[in-house]
Amino acid sequence: MFRKPLPFLTLAVLGVAGFLAWKNWDKTPPVQTTGVEESRPSPKPRPTNPQPSHLAFLTDTGQPYQVRINQLRGMLADGCSEPELRYMYQLLEKAPPASELPEHWYVLANDIMAMVHNHETDPERFSQQLRGLLQANHQPEVIRDYAVQHLVTWLNPTSTQAGATRLPAASPEMAAEVLNALASAAIDPSLAHSTIPGTTLMMLVDLVRSDSGVDCTQAIATLHPWLHQALQDGSALSNPIRVSAVSAAGILAPKEFRPLIRNIAYQENAGSSLRLPAIAALGQIGEQADLTKLRAIAATSPELTYAAQDASTKLVSRLGIVDPS
Repeated sequence: MFRKPLPFLTLAVLGVAGFLAWKNWDKTPPVQTTGVEESRPSPKPRPTNPQPSHLAFLTDTGQPYQVRINQLRGMLADGCSEPELRYMYQLLEKAPPASELPEHWYVLANDIMAMVHNHETDPERFSQQLRGLLQANHQPEVIRDYAVQHLVTWLNPTSTQAGATRLPAASPEMAAEVLNALASAAIDPSLAHSTIPGTTLMMLVDLVRSDSGVDCTQAIATLHPWLHQALQDGSALSNPIRVSAVSAAGILAPKEFRPLIRNIAYQENAGSSLRLPAIAALGQIGEQADLTKLRAIAATSPELTYAAQDASTKLVSRLGIVDPS
């Protein structure tokens, strides 16, 4: 027996109720949860910096460091990937392996810097990373010294080095940042007994003498007060640093420092190690009046004879003097 159809009015009421329930579904209060989902630990992110395990030999102190250097050079002879570059940067930032002799690690680290220099394509990252090594107080002085050398080699590459690297040249802004870091390192009192001031000064001298086009004006201005102090009698700086300062001052700012360089060159009670670079500098920046004293030094001071004779010859040639007698 068939069921009787619902009356039309009943169907209409049910239809309207269904429509209103659909319109207001999002206004119903959310179902309360137990909080289990919120307390569930989020999944660990996938690593974005996978470490190239094939470079792990670099910290394997069971192998001689020379073997590791040769293996690194051979492995990266044809190129270097981004993960490999990142891994080498990370190695440079870390302390040497505990069982590694420091002098061995320094040689290896220098080679790692060379590999980074040859294969890096991002000049901003290269500058930041090596300036970071230079400025890091916890880094060994040797590592910081190597950073100076690689930074200046980037600014002033030889023809061979320029052809061996993929690293673009530094922009004027990047070069200014590097030079500021170098000048700051040279005058840093905490580095006064390290090799870094001397290395920095000599690298700046090479840069000024080159045709790189890098503007060193601001760096020289930063160094000026420090150089003035280094050339003064009674300077507290070590003798090796003063020797480097004398040599650099005659090239970086010859007119300003010529009187002080003369004082050192002609000071008889000064050590010969300090007088030698001052005498040599006078061959490049001296005047005709210096010839008489240079000849006197050549005749009376055996340990300074060659330097004084060479300076006299250069001075005569530079000034175009026909008869210096």
